[in-house]
Amino acid sequence: MPQRIHLIESSVLLYLVIGFVQGCVGWAGVFWWPKSHPLAASVVLCAMTAIAVMGLTAQLTAGKHFNRQVLVLILLLGGVVGLASAWVMWQMPGSSQPSNRGGTVLMTSWTVSSFVLAYILIPFIQAWPTRKQGRYRYSDLYRHSWDNFFILMVAAMLTLGFWLLIVLWVMLFKMVGIELFETLFFNAVFPWLSLAMVFSLGVRLARTHESVIGALRKIALSLCSFLMPLTAVITILLGGSLPFTGLSPIWDTGYSTPILLCLISANLLFVNGIVQDGTVRSLPGGLVRLYELSMVLLPVYAVIGIYSVSLRIDQYGLTPNRIFLLALVVVATCYSVVYASAVLWRSAVWMGIIRQGNMVIALMIGALILLLHSPVLNPMALSAGDQYQRLVTQRILPQEFDFGALKFHLGSPGLAYLQQLKQLPAEHPLTPTLRTWLLAVDEATSYSQWKRHKQSEGIADHPLVEFVTDSHTVPQEFLQMLDEDQCRKATCYLFPVDLDRDGVEELVLLNMQERWSVLELYDVDDTGQWVQQGRLGNSMRKEQRRALVDQLRQQQHRVVSPHYQDLEIGGEVFMFER
Repeated sequence: MPQRIHLIESSVLLYLVIGFVQGCVGWAGVFWWPKSHPLAASVVLCAMTAIAVMGLTAQLTAGKHFNRQVLVLILLLGGVVGLASAWVMWQMPGSSQPSNRGGTVLMTSWTVSSFVLAYILIPFIQAWPTRKQGRYRYSDLYRHSWDNFFILMVAAMLTLGFWLLIVLWVMLFKMVGIELFETLFFNAVFPWLSLAMVFSLGVRLARTHESVIGALRKIALSLCSFLMPLTAVITILLGGSLPFTGLSPIWDTGYSTPILLCLISANLLFVNGIVQDGTVRSLPGGLVRLYELSMVLLPVYAVIGIYSVSLRIDQYGLTPNRIFLLALVVVATCYSVVYASAVLWRSAVWMGIIRQGNMVIALMIGALILLLHSPVLNPMALSAGDQYQRLVTQRILPQEFDFGALKFHLGSPGLAYLQQLKQLPAEHPLTPTLRTWLLAVDEATSYSQWKRHKQSEGIADHPLVEFVTDSHTVPQEFLQMLDEDQCRKATCYLFPVDLDRDGVEELVLLNMQERWSVLELYDVDDTGQWVQQGRLGNSMRKEQRRALVDQLRQQQHRVVSPHYQDLEIGGEVFMFER
């Protein structure tokens, strides 16, 4: 039997010591931060992160079940998180590359992910001593996950209230001319020590009031039961509308995947609140069928999300943001498949399969977080390598390639691949073209400067306009009518069509320069000048306009008369609008 270590969860001294150590390490790390020594900075951040995670885990696990095995797990978790922090810190650009924010993106991602990682894994450490026959009890993991959320919320509220009172204290006495307390409290040491210790006491306060935490948990679960029917209705209605609307409107939004992830997450959260610890055996029949139909539809939305992300990756290549989004979609797909399987695979307990599924996927998320912040699945290296391959295989033209992203957005891997471009052999077909762009990106000292240079280099001295087919010549009067900056950075297309049935063709302009644009209709006025008469349809993305060009070249068009005509009353025309 594992030897128990007596850490009494109600001991004020224990929590004060843990908070004091966390505060001291945090203050010391910031005060003596080695700015010009990357290796030393990595070691310091490793120690700061490890102590913070180990201290928080000890605060949440202290009690009668604490033993040597739990202590080993705490040290292991702190060590793993610390090493990951050190690696991420090592990816940060040095002082010689102040404009390279690739490491900053990775550090921001790790800051958020480390909280998620700790929140996922700490319940497994808390539930370790209460396992049965070496297996976790789902009820323990479920209870610890919900309780930890409310414990940390109470601790954060106490810390915030404490600091607001300190600020009030300082301001009141400063108001009467006493600045002693401002010097005493607003310095480099007091906030680190006091806030860490107060937060630690907040954790103790919440843990010693189990009835309050239990009441908060019950309220949250009741809210899940209240909101799940509405969420299921939304999910089902959306699924029922897709056969009639198709998927094109989803692709047109540009943000479909995050919205679908929110819908899937809402379903998963609220169903977990209803299932609770997996012991619910019966629910009202009508609601059960509603929930089950909603769960069965989740894999459909997950597949749509995967396809949406894959389209973006195929069009524009990998970026760190797309890799993180793809990771979220993969996790959502795993959850969706498990929850849909729980509906189809009946058991004595409703949705009983999700107990094992939740535990496995939670550990998978933890592993995925660590892999994404390690050399194995480094988003910067994957993105830089993919963009490099797109260029050298000529899937993208050099004038459309973002060389500045390699230098300023993708950290050290981006710089390495930029160097590989400079070392391409002389016989490579891209070498002559690349030389100009590589010199330009070398001269740039920031990404904004690179973008300005690229835009100025890409401006033609005359409008780039041509007909969709080669059977017409663009009138010079039309080119002179265009604005100075119109159709100078990308070739625009004209399509002749007689829309007013006067026997003379007007011109429809497809502006390919802007990211979003509408089809513009031009006609000759009474003076013989080309004038814009209006526009056709709504604003469209560049990819949609390219598709229209292809369809026009294939003669997939016809003039459609309006179903409802305009109405003239007393000389005033009332135009029909939908």
